Amino acid sequence: MGNNGKVWLMIGGLMIVIGVAFSIFFSIASEKQINQLLKSCENDGGEAIVKKSGFLVTTSYEFECEK
Repeated sequence: MGNNGKVWLMIGGLMIVIGVAFSIFFSIASEKQINQLLKSCENDGGEAIVKKSGFLVTTSYEFECEK
């Protein structure tokens, strides 16, 4: 029974590490996508407005291109 608890702790720890890795990955991917939208808007002669809210896991963006 003692080893069974350690296995569950290891599984839980692994899930936490995977969750954090995915949030960092998707945060980086979102940043790159926002940068592409900014360049596209500026190339079209518009002014890009980006509002970022949240922190790491709960980050959300609002993007608007005013021409």
